[in-house]
Amino acid sequence: HDREEILAVATALRAIEHLGDALSVYGALRGPFFALSDEQLVLHRARFGNLHPLAPYEEAIYEGAEGEVARALYVLRELSLGRNRRPIADTLARFLDATRAHAGVANWPNGEQALANVLRVLDLARGYEAEGATSFRGFVEHLDERLASGDGIDAPAVEAHAAGVRLMTVHKAKGLEFPVVVLCDPTLSRTVRRPSRYIDSARGLWAAPLAGCAPVDLTAHEAQVIAADEAEEVRLSYVAATRARELLVVPCVGDAAQDGWVDPLHAALYPADDARRDAEPSPGCPPFGDDSVLERPPRAEGDASGSVRPGRHRAGELDVTWWDPSALELGRQPAGGLRRTGLLASGEGAGQARIEAHHRWVEERAACLEAGAEVSWRARSVTAVAQEAERAPAAPRIESTDAERQTRPGGKRFGTLVHAVLAECPLDADADAVAAMARHQGRLLDAPDDEIAAATDAAARAFAHPLMDAARAAEETRRECPITVPLEDGSSAEGVVDLAFRAGGRWTIVDFKTDRERGPGAVPYATQLAIYARAIAAATGDATETVLFYV
Repeated sequence: HDREEILAVATALRAIEHLGDALSVYGALRGPFFALSDEQLVLHRARFGNLHPLAPYEEAIYEGAEGEVARALYVLRELSLGRNRRPIADTLARFLDATRAHAGVANWPNGEQALANVLRVLDLARGYEAEGATSFRGFVEHLDERLASGDGIDAPAVEAHAAGVRLMTVHKAKGLEFPVVVLCDPTLSRTVRRPSRYIDSARGLWAAPLAGCAPVDLTAHEAQVIAADEAEEVRLSYVAATRARELLVVPCVGDAAQDGWVDPLHAALYPADDARRDAEPSPGCPPFGDDSVLERPPRAEGDASGSVRPGRHRAGELDVTWWDPSALELGRQPAGGLRRTGLLASGEGAGQARIEAHHRWVEERAACLEAGAEVSWRARSVTAVAQEAERAPAAPRIESTDAERQTRPGGKRFGTLVHAVLAECPLDADADAVAAMARHQGRLLDAPDDEIAAATDAAARAFAHPLMDAARAAEETRRECPITVPLEDGSSAEGVVDLAFRAGGRWTIVDFKTDRERGPGAVPYATQLAIYARAIAAATGDATETVLFYV
């Protein structure tokens, strides 16, 4: 709950819900998703007088680098205006897409875990709605309550494999594994002095102490409850010790075992009394001294005769390395913050080198952005190129089915539906298969029944045409084939060929059309087919023929 990405998501959602909350809006703009600098925000406010997402701006304000703040405010405004008319998770997903958060968060330190936590908030939003709540404000308040209460929302499946240090209780560690586990607070007493609770499920009874007083049912079963509590403490110690895959670190006192919750592990850690000084060098460790205790009380100072000597010991069936605490850099101050490295630390030496490195990075980034802003290659769709053509190349061959076109549905969706059926059905599909595919594609496009019926008829007649007989008998057939071809002006055209088949060393290129009017081929259609033919001829070296097929 205290992770930067979780707090940033909560701040952004708060800003979307409360556009008038200047602090939340500032936090969202300044946070890691928009990552706007204070300089940008101050200049924008000085120019327009506020940072309110509902402030009106001229269209030109959104262009260029100076429009970054305005564009960010526009994102918050649009998400806020539609937040109660769409699913909560959809609003959050739109925010993440608009800020390209998936790529950005993944590049953070420990980015895999950070991204999983952001997606975990999406899951919380879906779960919140699944329970019947649909208010965006309600979810924002629900998330704030979880953050305030410390109720963690990390994604545990990734947490177990993520880099970094994670602090958690033994109870929260159940089911997880880590390469290295360090057990803390060894002096926490394991001895249970008072019974915790007595449960009698048959009577529906839960008896627990309250205000220092214990109910009769609890005191009557005191010995039984204490025994159960002690057994549970042993189980917890076992759970803690088995979370480590490669290395388990247990704090112990080399002079004598101390009373604490790790007591059950002592039998596996302490060597026999007569072997405490028989230590061997431990592979991979620095040279150790003779004492595993760093400091002793004055009355026992310097007495290491009964202490476990640092090094490798055989304790039962385990090889245990007792560390020399004097070999550790104890009291060392951390070099950076919790999740960020101090790149701009002031001072001479390494700090100054970091500052100079940062300045170089800023200059290189600016040069990279400037170079990236220059168009090095321009790609356009074949349709767009064909629309710009002023004169038609050689006219294609015209083929047509006998379908009734004047009374059937038309429009872009109908054309897309017919193309999808012709692309997905096998060339030898029967009438039932064509009808089934039309129903399926129609549901995907939300097409009405009359369009589905007309598309079924159009596709069935197309498959029965002699042109499709030639395609079925061809040596090679391609459908929905993507092409890219360079043009004379230095750009490239990209498109998808509806159908192409090769027979007798010649490719026939077919473009399906659902227009009501059939003609010799308009300029855009002929140009489109000519570009397809050019691409296929260049790729294969074969002759080509173009066909405009009205279905």
